[in-house]
Amino acid sequence: MVNKKTLSLIGLLVALCLLPLAARGAAGGPQTKNIVITLPAETVLTSLQKVLPLDIPSQSRQLQGDIILESLDRLAIHDNIITVRGVLSGRNLMVTTRLAGQDIQLRVGEVHLPMTCDLQTRFDPGKKKLYVTPRFTDTAQNGGNPEDGLAPLLGALGGREYMVDLDALEMINLRVGSKSIPIAMDPVKIAGVNNALVFHLLPRVGTPR
Repeated sequence: MVNKKTLSLIGLLVALCLLPLAARGAAGGPQTKNIVITLPAETVLTSLQKVLPLDIPSQSRQLQGDIILESLDRLAIHDNIITVRGVLSGRNLMVTTRLAGQDIQLRVGEVHLPMTCDLQTRFDPGKKKLYVTPRFTDTAQNGGNPEDGLAPLLGALGGREYMVDLDALEMINLRVGSKSIPIAMDPVKIAGVNNALVFHLLPRVGTPR
């Protein structure tokens, strides 16, 4: 459920919000405090919709083929959980299941699946990394039939932890006149509360060049 292009976009949104704040921090003296950036769920949803469709890596030996997130029509954030509703599609799909101690390959072919997914987020302050674990609701609730092979498809995508790409936050080059000030951002805390993603970031201002 997690694509590098999608996750980099979230980091880029935060980086753009930081530019005016970083300029004030660079001119205000040596003391640096955490910057708190809040991205409402509506902003995240609109930004993600602009980059659809997205290829989704399954990262599972149980599933082979092309998986695409076609659309999103709902996104809500609460208690560090991002709930999304949309449509997945797949082409040339092959699901590997285990029956009576033997691996059996099931050719699903092409599917078009409405889905609802909870993305459980976890921030590791030591590694300064954000992780998400997708969990899908029952296929019957998503309009699927347990006998059509879609349950193994969702099972192969969900229940695994993925690292979010925060590279867009690592360094911002701020132009002040003819000089460039590199500003590195260290994430201190990332939380999903009150229908928003909240980023607590510690800026580090380098030497102008």
